[in-house]
Amino acid sequence: MSEENIDGLLKRLDEVILRRENGYRSIDREYTREDGTILAKRYDEYRQRKQYVTERADKDSLDCQQKLDDMCRNVRKWQPALVDIENVNLNRIGRFPRWIALGKYHVRYKNLDFYVPQLFRFPLEKPMYIADDRQTELFHKVLLRLMYALPANKQQYYIFDPIGMGRGFWIFNQLFPNQKLFPQGKVMTTVAELKTALQDVSDYISNLYSNFFSIGNDCPDWDSCNRRFCSQGRNEKMLPYKIFIFMDVPEEMNADCFATFRKLILHGAECGFLVLFSFNDTLLQAEDSKMKAQELLLRELVDISLPAHAVLDRKINDVTYARLQIKSIGEKFPDSQKLRELLNAFQEEVGKDGDEFCSFDRILPREELFHESSAKKLSIPCGYAASGGNELSIEIGDRVPHYLIGGTTGSGKSNLLHNIIVSSMWHYGPNDLSLFLLDFKEGVEFSRYASPPLPGIALVAVEADTEYGISVLRHLNDEKNARYAKFKKCGCKDILAYRQLHPEDTMPRVLIIIDEFQILFESNEKDQTIASMTTLAKQGRACGIHMVLATQTLKGVDFGSLGTQFSGRIALNCPAEDSKLFLGGLTSNNEAAANLEIPYAIINTAQGNPSKNIKFAVPEATSEAIAYKLAELRRETDRKGYSVQTKIFEGQKFPKLPPDEFFRKDCGFVLTLGEILNYDSDPLRLGLHPSPASNLLLCGHDTQMKLDFLIAIMRSSLGCQDCEEIIYIGEDGLPEMFAKDRIKAYADARRFVDAEKAHYFDRKRIIIIDNENLTKSVGFPPTSYGKKDPYFESFMEFWEEANRNSTHIIAFYDGINRIKACGAPLTDFQYRIGYNVSTEEYNYLLGNLGPLMRLQIGQRAFFADNQTIKAWFKPYRS
Repeated sequence: MSEENIDGLLKRLDEVILRRENGYRSIDREYTREDGTILAKRYDEYRQRKQYVTERADKDSLDCQQKLDDMCRNVRKWQPALVDIENVNLNRIGRFPRWIALGKYHVRYKNLDFYVPQLFRFPLEKPMYIADDRQTELFHKVLLRLMYALPANKQQYYIFDPIGMGRGFWIFNQLFPNQKLFPQGKVMTTVAELKTALQDVSDYISNLYSNFFSIGNDCPDWDSCNRRFCSQGRNEKMLPYKIFIFMDVPEEMNADCFATFRKLILHGAECGFLVLFSFNDTLLQAEDSKMKAQELLLRELVDISLPAHAVLDRKINDVTYARLQIKSIGEKFPDSQKLRELLNAFQEEVGKDGDEFCSFDRILPREELFHESSAKKLSIPCGYAASGGNELSIEIGDRVPHYLIGGTTGSGKSNLLHNIIVSSMWHYGPNDLSLFLLDFKEGVEFSRYASPPLPGIALVAVEADTEYGISVLRHLNDEKNARYAKFKKCGCKDILAYRQLHPEDTMPRVLIIIDEFQILFESNEKDQTIASMTTLAKQGRACGIHMVLATQTLKGVDFGSLGTQFSGRIALNCPAEDSKLFLGGLTSNNEAAANLEIPYAIINTAQGNPSKNIKFAVPEATSEAIAYKLAELRRETDRKGYSVQTKIFEGQKFPKLPPDEFFRKDCGFVLTLGEILNYDSDPLRLGLHPSPASNLLLCGHDTQMKLDFLIAIMRSSLGCQDCEEIIYIGEDGLPEMFAKDRIKAYADARRFVDAEKAHYFDRKRIIIIDNENLTKSVGFPPTSYGKKDPYFESFMEFWEEANRNSTHIIAFYDGINRIKACGAPLTDFQYRIGYNVSTEEYNYLLGNLGPLMRLQIGQRAFFADNQTIKAWFKPYRS
C-alpha cells in the first residue's frame, strides 16, 4: 500500500511500532541471562543499542505522524467533517478529487490517540447498500459529501423509491426541481418513470463506449477520460458523475429494469456511476432452492457491494493492525437549519455553474476553429445533454441527412438556429461547408450574417418571397445534378468517395436552413415546390446537400410525403399535438416537448420513438456573443485568404437603381425594369419588336413602384440607340426629373394627335400613356352607337400602325376599372406587369388563365407574356 495516503501512513506507523517492539525483544534475548539480569560489563552496550532502536522508531513515528497531520489538514481543508462543512468548502475549482472522505478512523496506541478521515479512492470502486430503510441517513451523508466534494455542475442524481415515495429523501427536496441535478425533476415512484430514466442512462453509457472510451487514446474509462480533459485544460468537457439510488430493490422492477440495475452495479465505476441501494434482508435469508432468479442475482450483487454501515456506522471495527487499535467512526450529520443553508449555497453554485455549463462560448473553442472535415458528415455542436451535461451535436450525413425543427413563439427556435449556424461555420471552413440561409418571416434574424458577409455563407435571404425561395430550390437541384454528373464521370457513388478520389476539387457540403419553410407551400406552385423539395431531400444526401427546416407549427401544412425524408427531428416547447407532429407524426404519440421550458429542446432520430428522445439545453446566443464570434470568423477567413461570394436577398428592400451605363443598348428597344426574384437576381429585360401588340401594360396601386417603373423605362429608352424620342401622355404631367431633349409631354391624346399626326412615324418612339382616358379624349375605341369622335380616325391609324413602324406603347393604369373606363384595348398588350393588385385584377390581367392567386402580391411585381407569368421581380429604386 502506498504511503502517500492515510491508510498507507497508518500501516507504516503500525510497522514502525511493531519494528521497535521486535527490536527491543531481539536485544533482550541477546543480552539477558536466564535469571533475567544483564552483565554489568555489557549494560552500556545493551542500553546504546536500545536507545538506537528507540531513536530510530521515534524519528520514523514522528515522520509518519507529521505526514498524517499534513495530509489530514489538507483533506479537511477541502472535505471537513460533515458537521463542519461551510459554504467555502464547495468545489469551485472544477476538478474531481482523487479521494472522498467518508467517516473517520479513531487511532489509539498507548500514548497515541488521534482521528483521521477515512478516505476512499474516487471514483468509488464499489456500490453501497443498506439492508434496512432506517439506515437511510447513511445515504444522506454520502450525498452531502459528494455534493460539496464534486464540481457542482458535474454531478447528477436519480432516486427511485416506489414504497417510501421519496419520504426518506425529503431533506433534499428543494433540489429535486433542478433538472441539472435531478434530470427527472423529482423522486421516481413508478416503473414507467424508472424505465424512462434507465433508458436515458443506458443510452448515455452506450454513448460513452462509442464516443469517449478508447484504449488507443489511453482513455478506457470515465476516470481516464476526465484526467485527459483536465490535462488539456478542458474542464468544461469533463464527464459528470452520476449517483443512482434504488430503494427496496427489487420492488416495482421488471426484468428489464433489474437487468439495467445489474449493469450499473457491474460497470458503474468505469462509467462514472455510483449505485446506492436498499433491500429487505429477509429476501436473501431463504435457501437458494427457494429463492427466485432475481433474488439470487441480487445476492450476488450484494456480495460485490459495500455495506454503507461498514463505511459510516460508528460501531464497526473493520480495520485490524498489528499494534494500532483503529475503529471506523461514523460522522455526525448537520442539523436541519445548517443543512438548509448548505443546500441553498450548493443550489446557488449549481445555478452559477449552469450558466457556464450551457455557455455559447463552450461549443466554440478557439482550438476547434475550422478544425473539422465534412467529407464523411457534419457534426455540429449546439447544446448540452440534460442527462450528463455532455456536449450534444447534430449529426448530419447519410444516416440522418435532414432535420425538422419546431417550436412555438418564444420557445427559443431562433436561438437554436443561431447556434447551428454559428457552430457549423466555426467548426467547418468554407471549403467544407456552404450555408444557404432563408428566412420567410418578418424579422432580421439572419441579416446579421450579411453585413458584412462571410466566405462560408453562399446566400442570406431575409423576409424572402416564395418565388425567390422556389428559385433557390431550383438552383440547388441544378447543383445536385451537376454533382451527380461529376460522380458519374469518375465512377463515384457519393461525396465521400469523390472527395477521397479528388482531394484537390473543393466540394463542400451544402446546408440550407429555412425558417418558416411552410410559407413556401402557400405559393401558386405548391405542388411543384413540394415535389422539388422532396427530390432534393431524397437525392441530396449522397451528394452532400442537406436541409434544416424550421416552423412554429405543422398544423395544416402538407408535410406528409416530404416529412418521411426528415429523420432528424428537434422540438422545443409547443402544444402536445404539435409535439407529436414535430417528433415523428401523430402515431408516434410523442408529447415530450409539451412541457419543455427554455433552454431545453428534444432531439429524436428514431421515427419519434419516445424512448429515444434526448433532452438537451441550448446555449443562449446573444447578439453580442454572435457578433464577437463572427468577428473572429472574419479575421480567420481574411488571414487564410478566403474570398467572399455571398448573395444577399432582402425581401423588403428594392434593388438599387444602376447607373445610366447599365441601361445602354446599341440596337433594338430593350427595357431593363428590375431584378428577377431568383437565386442569381438576374435583371428583367424586355425586348420590344416591330410586331403587332409588342406593347407593355403596367397596372397597380403603388405610387412609389409606379415611379420606379417610370424611371427604369425612361432610363432604358434613353439608353437605347434605336429609340429616337419618348412621348409622355398624361394629365398629371411628366416629373421634372425627366426634362430632357429627347422627351416630349402632352396633357392628353387629343393634344398628341394635334401635334404629331403629320409625322407619326418619322422617328422610332416609345409612347408612354399615363392613366389617359382615351375614350374621353379621342373616342377610342368607338362605341356601337352615336357619332364617332373626329380624332378617332387619326388616333386609330397611329395605334394600328405603331408597332410595325418601330413605335411601342407603354401604358400605366391604376387598376383594371381604370383600364376598362379609359378604353385601353387589353388585347393590344402582349406584355403585362402587375404590382400591388387584387386577386380580381391579377386574374383579369392574365385573362383568367393564370393560377389562382392566394395572397396579395405586395412589394413585388409579376411579368406576363401572352397572359403567362414569366417572372416575379422587383423594380429598381433610386
